Amino acid sequence: MSLQVNSTAIRMRKGYGMDWSHFGLERQPFRPFVDTDSYFPAPTHEAAIVAIAASFARRDPVFLLDGSSGTGKTLVARRWLEHLVPDVPRIVVPNPCAQRPEELLQAILFDLQQPYQGLTPQELRLAVTEQLFDQAASGYPTVLVIDEAQNLGPLVFEELRLLGNLETREGLALYTLLIAQPSLRDELQLLESNLFWQRVATRARLEPLDEVEAADYIRHQVNVAGGFPDQLFAEEALLLLAASCSGLPRLLSRAAARALELAASERADQVDMEATLEALVQLGLEPVDASDDQSGHLANPVLLPHPAQSAEPARSLRRKEGQQTSRDEADPPRGPKERIARKRTA
Repeated sequence: MSLQVNSTAIRMRKGYGMDWSHFGLERQPFRPFVDTDSYFPAPTHEAAIVAIAASFARRDPVFLLDGSSGTGKTLVARRWLEHLVPDVPRIVVPNPCAQRPEELLQAILFDLQQPYQGLTPQELRLAVTEQLFDQAASGYPTVLVIDEAQNLGPLVFEELRLLGNLETREGLALYTLLIAQPSLRDELQLLESNLFWQRVATRARLEPLDEVEAADYIRHQVNVAGGFPDQLFAEEALLLLAASCSGLPRLLSRAAARALELAASERADQVDMEATLEALVQLGLEPVDASDDQSGHLANPVLLPHPAQSAEPARSLRRKEGQQTSRDEADPPRGPKERIARKRTA
């Protein structure tokens, strides 16, 4: 291994970051945080944004946006917020974990940069009410975005229902956007939360991307970072990523980023199947062969050993295969499925 490769590996271990220009990129393409600049307009995301915008225009009291972890719920909410006119007041409460009403009221006042400590529950309620009425002077209701809303307790939802009853001459003083796991729908229909559920006028659920959309998602992230996806990812590697991450943008970003790091550690100019397979194994994902399935549905998974069950990484297994060149040369050409199966049995 060359000194240059060692230097790259050392920089990555020390946290200095990769030299993205090596791949012709202007910046990191798969960022590990919510990045509205890299928003990919998948149909499920676009439909959700349209539904939220229509709900807000109608001045519905509550909108519920749910979906499995990693589908991009927070990204959709922030994308919608960016397109609101600046005059719309907004409050964002991330990860509230509030079981008591006063905990939510404190979080709201904290976001508004108002005093929130040492107040009784009634004083907190009055302070929030005053802020909502003051902000209603803008002509718009205050938008309250609560992320991870499945962590809220029943009494907190009752408090939200009461706050949703606040009205001015222009209409409701509060518009609530709940972002949650799918389990919240069932929880809200319980008897103790049923009154709040009646105020949830509109709901939308984010669905995972299909394989075509997943591949386009990876290409989009590379394009936004100033790169050329068809040069950066081998076609079979791109299809493997798209088929193996359950259509979840978060997993797609993690797997693609890890494959890029592995390719960079070898000073390769392109992410190939070898780097992609190893990235999936390291993340505990099951590589799926999508070469024969263009329907957008996942094919049957091809199991590989989990990293904790194998002392040798996938790349080492690949090198061992290279020692059997005479046998391999006698074999007929193999497609992606056969290559993955050989990787598994090595």
